[in-house]
Amino acid sequence: MQVKEKRPHTPAEESRVQMDSGMTIVSLAVLLLLSFSFLFLDHSDSGVLQKIFDFITQAFGGVYLVYLFAVLVLLGGLAFSKAGRIRLGDGPPQYGDLSWFSMLFCACIGSSILYWGMIEWAYYMGSPPFGFAPMGREAAEIAVTYTMFHWGLTGWGTYCMAAVIIAYYFFVKRIPVFRISVSCRLREGPRRKFWADFIDVFVIIGLCSGVAVSVALGTPMVAQGLHAIFGIPVDTRTHVWIALVWAVLFGACTVSGVDKGIKILSNINSVLALVFVAFLLCCGPTVFIVNNTVNSLGVMLQEFLRMSFSTEPLGNGFPQLWTVFYWAWWISYVPVMGLFIAKISRGRTIRQVIFGTTVLGSMGCWLFQTVLGGYGLGLQLSGELDTVANLGTLGDYGAMMALLQTLPMPKLVIGIFVILSFVFLATTCDSSAYILATITTRRITTCQEPPKRSRLLWSVAIIIWPVILLVVGGLNVVKLCSMIGSIPLLFIFYRMIRGFLEELKQTTANVPAVLPGKEADYEDAAGNP
Repeated sequence: MQVKEKRPHTPAEESRVQMDSGMTIVSLAVLLLLSFSFLFLDHSDSGVLQKIFDFITQAFGGVYLVYLFAVLVLLGGLAFSKAGRIRLGDGPPQYGDLSWFSMLFCACIGSSILYWGMIEWAYYMGSPPFGFAPMGREAAEIAVTYTMFHWGLTGWGTYCMAAVIIAYYFFVKRIPVFRISVSCRLREGPRRKFWADFIDVFVIIGLCSGVAVSVALGTPMVAQGLHAIFGIPVDTRTHVWIALVWAVLFGACTVSGVDKGIKILSNINSVLALVFVAFLLCCGPTVFIVNNTVNSLGVMLQEFLRMSFSTEPLGNGFPQLWTVFYWAWWISYVPVMGLFIAKISRGRTIRQVIFGTTVLGSMGCWLFQTVLGGYGLGLQLSGELDTVANLGTLGDYGAMMALLQTLPMPKLVIGIFVILSFVFLATTCDSSAYILATITTRRITTCQEPPKRSRLLWSVAIIIWPVILLVVGGLNVVKLCSMIGSIPLLFIFYRMIRGFLEELKQTTANVPAVLPGKEADYEDAAGNP
């Protein structure tokens, strides 16, 4: 049950909810400069991009693996410590459990769960880790297991750690600026404003890059579904129109706010997703899917440490191609997803946020991965459909459509799949635009929302980049930019964690009688009290 804020905003509070014009203009200028630079870049030499990608994954692969595992261990220790009883804000939770989980899951996952859930296992079966023979028994057994690992505890733990830190400063320390730079605890001095602004602008550009990749991946998936149902041609014009319709949908939801827009859209999306998964489970090889789910869970738990630290220096580069890329992708989304989860978690304890985000988020992904992946794997092993071969002949999206067409009432199923993909990504986009508007607000209290004009502005802004990508075909460049951008985020994330642990040394002395403190004396990034 939702608990609404009863106290009306005072004129003084309303006057503080103002857009930070300086940060907004600088961020938009950088975004536009990067966006239009793609119109003049040569995207045809994929070999150079692949060499850069290979260098990054080889050079930093071990760092990513150790770093994210350490974050997960630290998060587990935090959950069972005295600090886990700290309540993030006054009163009961702002949102009911179902609405809270629906919002965080739909916003954090997007349509990528459908894209990878359908075909990721096939890549692992065709080119497995640990020296297993392609298409062999071990490869089939590890295929769904590795998808569960890549979408499980480690990735969700990175989101959760950032969310706990941000929520602590915003709801407990009562610092009325909702930005990553606040969590970094930058020292006072003449350089503080520069580095604070730099970090926040970097986060904004990184967030827009993540949305661009998601839209550029999701748009062809929707286009293929529309082609299968209505025969609409799959071309650049169709992709652009889909992206524009997306912009209208998530723009309207963002302007409506969390309660009237994002929450309602997330709840609808959750129901559709459960119906779709249940349909696949019932119409597919149900017994095989259930047994494979249990087996994959057991294998993952048994091999968790091996998968967490595997670099295969003598192998085929599987960890670098997949695990390191996934960890960098999770890291690149840490700022925005940490900010969003923190914003909707008022009233919950740190322990509740940790278990709700990390455990339930992982279980939600596992449900999709095991049912969607198990369905395709079952058809592969029975000889009914060779998805591994289809990846080479039909491509990713064609292989997905071939899988869906094996179900009863294929056009109806594909229609539901298209709607689900559309709403999933719209939820991610509107939550991202909402957080962008919040970041570029000078001062904001726990019961306020960013200005509507700011929400509308960012709803329009974040669709520019993916539209240009769809026109010029520069997706590989932005994927590489996201990979590169995650490297400095490792240092920013470290700074956040270090400052947070220092704060906890003082705060936990008062646990269990920990209550949010008074409004902190704080100057925002522009130097305004």
